[in-house]
Amino acid sequence: MICPNCLKTVEDGTTFCPHCHAYMGGTTGESRSDFVFCEGCGARLSIHDRTCPKCGRPAPGILSVKSASSDLAAGRTASFPRLTPEIIDTETSRPSSVSVAEVLNDTMSPAETSVLRAADLEQQARKLASAPLQDDPYHSRRHPRKGLVVSLISLLVVGSVAAFIYFDPMHVMPGFYESFQNAAHEMFPSRQLPEDHDAVATAPAKPKKEEAERDSQPLTDDQVFDKLTTIYQQILDYGSSDRFGSCVDAFNNAYLASSYTDREEASASAYELRDSVQKTIDELNQLQAPENSVYTEDIEHMKQLAQWMYGRIDQICASWDVSLSYKDGELPSDHQDEILAPMRRAGSSDYDSYYENIEAWEPQRK
Repeated sequence: MICPNCLKTVEDGTTFCPHCHAYMGGTTGESRSDFVFCEGCGARLSIHDRTCPKCGRPAPGILSVKSASSDLAAGRTASFPRLTPEIIDTETSRPSSVSVAEVLNDTMSPAETSVLRAADLEQQARKLASAPLQDDPYHSRRHPRKGLVVSLISLLVVGSVAAFIYFDPMHVMPGFYESFQNAAHEMFPSRQLPEDHDAVATAPAKPKKEEAERDSQPLTDDQVFDKLTTIYQQILDYGSSDRFGSCVDAFNNAYLASSYTDREEASASAYELRDSVQKTIDELNQLQAPENSVYTEDIEHMKQLAQWMYGRIDQICASWDVSLSYKDGELPSDHQDEILAPMRRAGSSDYDSYYENIEAWEPQRK
């Protein structure tokens, strides 16, 4: 029989050609047709092709049967059969247009040629049907899921940015809005004002003017009595043990303390009480009573009681001023006489006058 690859005469029943190692079709008498298929990309090859003109993979039967399995799997060409002078002479002397079919036609009858061709085509069909799909190492396959993944990532990024702007976890958006409004105001100042801005600007002044006129109007005697009753209760509260008495106790317990912080905390109640009494005095001075009011004398009594109460608490605050002038590291006990000097100079006249008249000067409706 004749090798379909190198056209050498070999023994019948030979599976591989001993000259070029091409597949001979086994002992069943089958042989290859005038074309083969690339095992890499499936392209049709000529029997004279040693490599696939499409992907460059070695043609079937070119690799030596003695090649390592790793070389066969990787498609390496290092195991190509070594060309001999006989093969070279045969290849050069053979016309390029000679096909295996022509050689077979010369040695076989037409009936045998048809049977052989049909058997070869059937064998090729079974091989292609049973061969599993393999990845082509020379041509990467497209992955349709790549676009879907990119779209999902884009949606995730856009959603994250929108959530950050909406929830504002770092509280940066109010400042951004304010700066944007300021920039818009500076760039387009005329557009920031309403058309009738003069009327809008003067509108809030009306309630203030009406309120000032209402406050300037004198009160009735009944209104004056209600005001005096409220103020009298405030003055009584100032002189109670809960207010003035607690200020005196705090002074006696802490004015010589070595800690400046302790003295500062203890003095807070005295300064607060003095500010409250001053507000009451201001309220009495601003009281708009009618001329020849029947409560004129009561108004003067409330002013005097408030002044006596202010004098009582003011002398304690003056002593606190001296005590707080000594910071940490200085002992107030070494300056006790200086701290108590304001209280000694004030005496007890305000204290005595307050308690002598507080009950008798309670306002009575007339």
